[in-house]
Amino acid sequence: MNASLYEIGTDFLKALDGLEVDEDTGEIKNFDAVEALDAQFEDKAESVACYIKNLTAFAANLKAEEENLSDRRKTVERRVDSVKKYLSSCLASVGKDKVETAKARISFRKSVQVQIDDEAAIPADYVTTTVTKKPDKTAIKKAIQAGANVTVASLVENRNIQIK
Repeated sequence: MNASLYEIGTDFLKALDGLEVDEDTGEIKNFDAVEALDAQFEDKAESVACYIKNLTAFAANLKAEEENLSDRRKTVERRVDSVKKYLSSCLASVGKDKVETAKARISFRKSVQVQIDDEAAIPADYVTTTVTKKPDKTAIKKAIQAGANVTVASLVENRNIQIK
């Protein structure tokens, strides 16, 4: 039977509850079952830990591939911009605003864009101020550890599993 870690843990606790002590000798009876379940539990826990390590490595590989693909995408986008500028300059140099072929239609469209010359000199009516508020957890932690009374926060101890 291929029991889950949870099931083995439950059986382990039941086996511990079922231990009996020989009143005459003080010997613990039924301990073999506990030892067998303990070994089975450790084997299963090791398998789960290895699975976590594999998933962690796979996630790291995916992240690296995401970064690689992002870099490649940015390179291609820069190349697109460069080739568009090249095509625009070639069209301008021969005085054409439009080219139409069986596979492509090339033309210019007008657009208006605001170009800021001196950002510091812009009147307040034309400036949007964005404020972000975020607690400084590092400063709060240091203050609490230094003995300051920070009533809106507290330190909580967590147990984080570590697999090496």
